[in-house]
Amino acid sequence: MKKYFKILDFFKNSFDKIKSKILIFLENSKFFVLNIKKNKKYFITVMIVPHDDKNLKKFHVNYMKFFLYLFGFFLVFSLFAFILLNQSAKVNEIEELKLSNEDYQILQKELKEELVSFHKESKPFYEKIFRLYEKLGGKEILFHPSKDEDIKLILNKNSEILTESFQMNSDVYNLEKSIELTKEIIKSIKVRKDVIKNTPSLWPTKGYILFPYGKFYSPLVGREIENKGIDIGAFPGSEVISTAPGEIYEIGYTDYLGYYIKINHNFGWKTIYSNLERLQVKLNEKVSKGQTVGYVSKTSSNSLYFLHYEVHVGTKALNPYSFLNLVQN
Repeated sequence: MKKYFKILDFFKNSFDKIKSKILIFLENSKFFVLNIKKNKKYFITVMIVPHDDKNLKKFHVNYMKFFLYLFGFFLVFSLFAFILLNQSAKVNEIEELKLSNEDYQILQKELKEELVSFHKESKPFYEKIFRLYEKLGGKEILFHPSKDEDIKLILNKNSEILTESFQMNSDVYNLEKSIELTKEIIKSIKVRKDVIKNTPSLWPTKGYILFPYGKFYSPLVGREIENKGIDIGAFPGSEVISTAPGEIYEIGYTDYLGYYIKINHNFGWKTIYSNLERLQVKLNEKVSKGQTVGYVSKTSSNSLYFLHYEVHVGTKALNPYSFLNLVQN
């Protein structure tokens, strides 16, 4: 639009200059127009009188021709002005298109850089989520291809789909899939956390492994025996704690085991504590993890102070040492 107004100003200034020059020429050449005659033959008479008053020239223009010439001049001038303005507008439009194209190329370059950055940031994230999901027991996830070589195999050479655009769609799909898997992972972790919370994982008393799980030679009886749990040597009267939350389902006493306690836990876990004295719990009492249930003692069949500790899942005895923390409580 600025160029359009500049062209109008140019025509206006040019017209003013031509007008002034014509006036100067008429004044110097004594060019003038005579009064309109009242006859019907001529409309006006124009005379050119030189300074030496020689070669006097007259022009007679009738009414119709004068207005035809004037209209023709105006028509040609208007057509010329229209063509010039139209051409200028096209040139201006082409210049604006060139500028728009340059701006588009700059924006396209910036967009490609953003897409590359987005791909570099998102790819490690959803790949880690997929691997974690598989490690937690989930099925293998087939995510959309995001590598350049994989995308080129899918897209044809003449395809109108840009590699960056296809890559962005793949990344978005993989991120949405990773969000779904993250929710499942959180649920799985909560369940596992609940399982871990209810798993016997504490040392039942402070001490050392006196007799291991399984078959071993016992100096107490002088032969090989099979131990269904572990025996933890400890100081007399050491506290014995519940290794998981549960409920006391059996309490008893024998000459061989001394006092013993059996606790039922969630998810099928059971623990047995024997060779005790001064019990701190009652039958059917609910206990928390780490709660004191009794104290280490000895029996008439041996002179050592130790705790006999067993872990069962259902009716199967497991090695309790596998569930103990590396560092004692």
